Amino acid sequence: MPAILTLSLILVLALTVFPVLVLLLTSFRPRGTYGFDGDGFSLAHYAALLQQKEVVVLATNTFIYVAGTIVIGVLLAGFWAWVTERTDFRHKVSVRVLMLVTFALPSLVQGLGWTLLVNPSNGLVNLWLRELFALQGGEGPLNVYSMSSMVFISGLLLTPPVYVMLAGVIRHLDYKLEFPAVLAGVPPRVVFARVLIPILLPGLLSVLIYTVMLMIQVFDIPLSIGLTAGIQVFSTRVYLLSSSEMGPPEYNLAAAWGVVLVIVAIALVSLYRRMTRLSERFAVISGKSYALVRTRLGRRRYIVYAAGVVFFALALAPSAILAWTSLLPFYDAPSLEALQHVSLKNYSDLFESSMFRRGLVNTALMVLSGATLTMLLSFVISYTTFRPAGAVHKLIDTLAFLPIGIPQIVLGLAVLLLYVRSPLYGTIAVIILAQLSVNMVFAIRTLSAGLIQVDRNIERAAEISGVSRVNIMARVMAPIIKTQFFNAWLLVFAFSIRDIGIPLIFLTSETVVLGSALWLLWGYPNVPGAAALSVMLVVFLALFITPLQVYVSRLTDRASA
Repeated sequence: MPAILTLSLILVLALTVFPVLVLLLTSFRPRGTYGFDGDGFSLAHYAALLQQKEVVVLATNTFIYVAGTIVIGVLLAGFWAWVTERTDFRHKVSVRVLMLVTFALPSLVQGLGWTLLVNPSNGLVNLWLRELFALQGGEGPLNVYSMSSMVFISGLLLTPPVYVMLAGVIRHLDYKLEFPAVLAGVPPRVVFARVLIPILLPGLLSVLIYTVMLMIQVFDIPLSIGLTAGIQVFSTRVYLLSSSEMGPPEYNLAAAWGVVLVIVAIALVSLYRRMTRLSERFAVISGKSYALVRTRLGRRRYIVYAAGVVFFALALAPSAILAWTSLLPFYDAPSLEALQHVSLKNYSDLFESSMFRRGLVNTALMVLSGATLTMLLSFVISYTTFRPAGAVHKLIDTLAFLPIGIPQIVLGLAVLLLYVRSPLYGTIAVIILAQLSVNMVFAIRTLSAGLIQVDRNIERAAEISGVSRVNIMARVMAPIIKTQFFNAWLLVFAFSIRDIGIPLIFLTSETVVLGSALWLLWGYPNVPGAAALSVMLVVFLALFITPLQVYVSRLTDRASA
């Protein structure tokens, strides 16, 4: 297996280690020299970083934004996870489906939709509130361009992924652990605080740490709302320094910021892996003795119904207002008078735009080839590491896991610095490479989970028969885990098309994709055109992913039959 092992090591080094190494070197190089270029080292960029007056402000903004978002997202996700997994709520399947639907909506689209809804002057919600309460003045009472609005909106967007994680933790909680206390007449709130919370704590902490890593990477809402509000966090600061929006790019200073975030990421990854190992000691499922009893909601189900209507109305409202705006020559609140101006002109203008056509071709090339390449390379690496046999295997596994905590904007900057002097810079290929580095860790974890379930004797039988290692991978292992492969391919596809940070870092007239085109239209400003493109993105995702998801579901059903 030396050839496959060597290939895996080369892939991991090229896609994760070398970009981060170049980022580190750039942070110490004199201004204008990057990575292995130039001579000498200096701490000037770190000194400049510490001397910047906004460092404390950035740290405070990031902390408030991350902490506030996590509080809202975890509370909402925990509520719905408990309702769907531990109660007799009838519409739990509908909740799960709607959670996946809202998760599939691009965050940038959601941010732009919320801007139209809660704009201080003519946002639909503010217009309704001023009319309902007879408020004077032409602005408010709500302001989307504020930290509280960013936290609230991001909390709603964070709820679906956290719900998926928490639902799995709560679903596996054995009722027999609670039963003695319930039988003794202990109040439910005491049972929850003294019995359930300690049992769930390791799993909850691992989810919380992963969520912190996820939130440090968030870029879309701070970009679409925070920049206009004058509120910067670490991710937007790295973007601004590495783009031309504030003058010539400051790659060295941006690299210094990136190194700081990488150090934080490594600490969080180490803590996350420690907590996931610790959670295995608290396993509560033991075969046939496992029991799950659902709590009866009774009249409280009406409160749950009301909460569901409010939550999913808030989650889907941004897409609805964008769909309405896309039909108008300019933004206007829904009314009978506005119906007179409804047309499809914005869509026809969009299809006639050279930027849209180029972005569509680039996006198709980026997501299709990128997702496929990511899965193929990840399969090679995951096959190498899913049964570690030595120090090299474990090293590859550790290095492949590292990018999970590095903010995407930082990893994108690292890839940019690695290829800035190469012919690949300024082509769609470098965006594909950057997204490959970002998405590979997810693909490897998904495939490894499927490979672990394959009995070692299957490989041994093929080896005894003289089958080569490559043929074992292609003709034995690949067909067995094809369901996990296609499912992961779909998610990598969705992650790629939703990503806005990396395409913006590499943005040129030749590398524009639909996500960066959306940002350019919004900033032009061409609000109806941006709304039309937002709707096209959502429709494109739905039309492409839905039939493939049906196919994957059928594969799953056949595998379990």
